[in-house]
Amino acid sequence: MIMHVAQADEQRGRVVLWLGASGEPQEVAVDAAVCLAQAFQSEIESLFIEDRQLFDLAELPFAREISLSGRSTRAMSANALAQDMQSHASALHRRVLARARAADVKAKARVIREEPVRALAQACAENGPWNVVTVGTPLTRGTEAGLADLFHSVIATTGVVVTGPRARRTQGPVIAVVEELERVVPMMRAAERIASATGGETQLWLLEQDQDRQDWIEGQIRLALGSHSGVKFQVIDMMLNKRQDVARMIRREGAGFVIARFGGLLAPDEVDVIQIAETIEGPLFLVR
Repeated sequence: MIMHVAQADEQRGRVVLWLGASGEPQEVAVDAAVCLAQAFQSEIESLFIEDRQLFDLAELPFAREISLSGRSTRAMSANALAQDMQSHASALHRRVLARARAADVKAKARVIREEPVRALAQACAENGPWNVVTVGTPLTRGTEAGLADLFHSVIATTGVVVTGPRARRTQGPVIAVVEELERVVPMMRAAERIASATGGETQLWLLEQDQDRQDWIEGQIRLALGSHSGVKFQVIDMMLNKRQDVARMIRREGAGFVIARFGGLLAPDEVDVIQIAETIEGPLFLVR
């Protein structure tokens, strides 16, 4: 596992900010993309994906478009849909590029018409393997992002950043949640880099279910942290705590970023990720 985002001059990855027509991007998601680019001296690609399925739907003779008020309908038109998408994409790109310029981060923008996961796989494969995808819209129940499919299909990524509807900060402690000893050093280094951009402290949280194994791993981690005196370390017994308990601890800590493994104890699947994202107030950086 390499927790890395390619630097701008490496040409082997960047922070890909996934935008689309499904809703307005969350400001914290944009801020998260900018913070990651600053932390890893990377660049941002603002990628607006026109979902091809919407255009296939617009070609059907019975497809109707309902106004926002719900009081009127009209036949869907692929040309009208394309114009609306172009206008929306241009407005979003201007916002992102302005935010990147203000932070002195390199950024570019483009539009791809494709099924979303396929579009992301294509974009990351063009310039990889060290990309991080930031999902622009918040994760909520009923608006799943297909994270399992994304991790499986978008190979040229090291992680995915998601936010929930309550997200309102990137400032604050950067918490790396670990379960395996071999992940401690790379996750701690990534947390330290992000903390250098956000100005927060670095914290390392060990989640474990087996008491004997917990004692051994804790001892090994404390030895490894000998030269990292500024890292706050704590152990959470998952026999006594549930995932939502940990999420509430994270919120009380005021975390700016949380780094965790997708498929691990904290975030085993997308349903659990959504529940965590709905509780915490900062971005959740999911790694392989």
